[in-house]
Amino acid sequence: MTQCDCQKNLTLLNIYTILLNSVFILPIILPFYRDELGLTFHDFLIGESLFAVVIILCDVPAGYLADRWGRKKTLVLGAAALAGAYCLLALAVGFWTALLAQAAIGVGIAIVSGANTALLYDTLLSQGRESEYRRREGFRFALQLYSCSLACVVGGYLYTLNHHLPVIMEIFLISAGCVTAMFFIEPPRHKHISEHHPLRDIRDTLVYVLHGHKEIAGIVLLMVIVFSTTKICMWGIQAYAEALHIPEIYNGWMIALVMLCGGISGHVGHKILPRLRGQQALQGLILMLVTILFVAGFSMSYIGIVCLGLEAFVYGFGMPRAQEAINNLVDSSRRATVLSTANLATSLGFIPLSQLVGIVTDRAGISTALITYGVVLVILAGIAKVISRKRVLLAQKN
Repeated sequence: MTQCDCQKNLTLLNIYTILLNSVFILPIILPFYRDELGLTFHDFLIGESLFAVVIILCDVPAGYLADRWGRKKTLVLGAAALAGAYCLLALAVGFWTALLAQAAIGVGIAIVSGANTALLYDTLLSQGRESEYRRREGFRFALQLYSCSLACVVGGYLYTLNHHLPVIMEIFLISAGCVTAMFFIEPPRHKHISEHHPLRDIRDTLVYVLHGHKEIAGIVLLMVIVFSTTKICMWGIQAYAEALHIPEIYNGWMIALVMLCGGISGHVGHKILPRLRGQQALQGLILMLVTILFVAGFSMSYIGIVCLGLEAFVYGFGMPRAQEAINNLVDSSRRATVLSTANLATSLGFIPLSQLVGIVTDRAGISTALITYGVVLVILAGIAKVISRKRVLLAQKN
């Protein structure tokens, strides 16, 4: 790959990121379900659970597809699948068709996940510029959140004009992203990929992560705790705002500000504590999340909303470092598959943790739910610390 091809990939990947992450429907998804489909918040949560299950089932095979079929083709397919999924949502007429649409969106996201960051890393690696990965991945995450932030504000106004207009705009931009992906230059891989059966290679990758490479397994475990919590905090903002009797019209602005915070942290995060890497960074972020949950739970005020919004900082600051740690430990022949394995584990962790918060919220309110979850997070962090120490001791003995 020439230097010109490398720069072309970097530019196109930024454009692709903007187009696929301008999520106009994010701040109005619950009103859309209520007004157009006659569905409740509980119905939406069922759809979110199905979405997480689809991610779990598809993430690793999608990463494997990117490793075997190519980053470019996979990203084209992912954008096409997402555009089709939002078409299903626009045509949905009730509970089951909405579930089908959310499942299809999960498939599209799973296909894109892992392939985009693998394309970035392999493109830089082809020019010996892999040291730039953290900065560029942080900027890419910033673009995701900047574009989503702007789309949240615009989506709220589009919804007042026509309830389907945000979905139509989503389909248009994602289709443009599909066309953009067709112009990627496939970066070279630096190890020959074995010609095994797909299921065997996926199984071997899971063994590779969970048994053969304990450093990767430790990072994945911490990623599950951190990034499951950031997603729970994001959805918790709406329930928290409802408990404070804040009008729904402000949801789009609140989510936009949260996304903007995440974008800034992703953009400049590589300059904050630059020596803090891998497991140390994730452990520090867990402590920050516990503090956020306790402050929000005990205060029940506008300060609590600000605290929950800081989850975006945790996400933007932490995800590039976690992915960098994995990239540095894994060769390119299975890099996308391992990254997708980490995403799979995070989705798997999100299901029971989110259900815990949902059950406690229904029975005792969002305040008690956040405090309870903070306690659970402390316990999980302690377990992760013990497991990590055991692995270090075993490695030293061996």
